[in-house]
Amino acid sequence: MINSILLEALNEVFKPLGFRKKSANWYRVSGDLYCVVGVQESRWDESCYVNVGFAPAVNVKAGWLPESKCLVRFRADAITSISRGDLDLLSGEAAKASGEDDLRVGLVEKIATPVARAVNPVESIQGLKSLLRTSVSDQVFIHREIRGELLEEG
Repeated sequence: MINSILLEALNEVFKPLGFRKKSANWYRVSGDLYCVVGVQESRWDESCYVNVGFAPAVNVKAGWLPESKCLVRFRADAITSISRGDLDLLSGEAAKASGEDDLRVGLVEKIATPVARAVNPVESIQGLKSLLRTSVSDQVFIHREIRGELLEEG
């Protein structure tokens, strides 16, 4: 249940920003970068994760690249504006504890909107560098192909 409500919440926020939907993913090329936001179901319980990926737009064939193939990847819990309490909304327990409408509103406000605020303005390597320095914790996978460029000072 949490998965379907989260998909609705993400669609409500990301579609107006020009993201296209493919399965449980929203993606777009903006400037020099490709961004994808996807929902992954947990293997262990009814909870789910929100994953974010970035790649240079030139790496994207046919307009689509899954998050797992992106050069920079992190989960929504790495975004510093999303609290541990907010992340509890992604658990199966949250779905049982509140009604669907309240859960959807909470997911839009506390998960989808902060993720969108973080990723929407990023259109270049410089923008991604800024995002990683100011709004994302150290829990980020950065592929060696792009690591030097993103981690250099300046």
